[in-house]
Amino acid sequence: MKISVLLPTYRRPDDLRRCLEALLSQSRKPDEIVVVHRVEDRETVSLLGRYGHDTLGGISPERITVDAPGQVAALNAGLSAASGDLVCITDDDAAPHRDWLARIEDHFARDASVGGVGGRDIIRGDGRVVDGRARVVG
Repeated sequence: MKISVLLPTYRRPDDLRRCLEALLSQSRKPDEIVVVHRVEDRETVSLLGRYGHDTLGGISPERITVDAPGQVAALNAGLSAASGDLVCITDDDAAPHRDWLARIEDHFARDASVGGVGGRDIIRGDGRVVDGRARVVG
């Protein structure tokens, strides 16, 4: 199964760097990373210039630019560019757990009727952790 990771970002190079490093440390490496950013986002362009084929474990992030503002425009552009059998979406300010992609792939491998997989968000801030759980999401 080919896995693409879709990563929209906008002017948060430190967060993006942390997220890319978390993707590199995945136990199941992504086959493709699609980073979507706005045309005027020079901070992201500069950061991505430091990441090449060798620095990302053999993966060169595909860079997609959008003119329109907003998450929806970025996601639509990234989905059009992604070539994986599975497209996993994360935010630039997230640092997915090491087994994130392996667990997603496992759900699809075990049950062909699965159409989508979601997970919980653990939000850290203000010295507290917010861990919302729900049996059914979406």
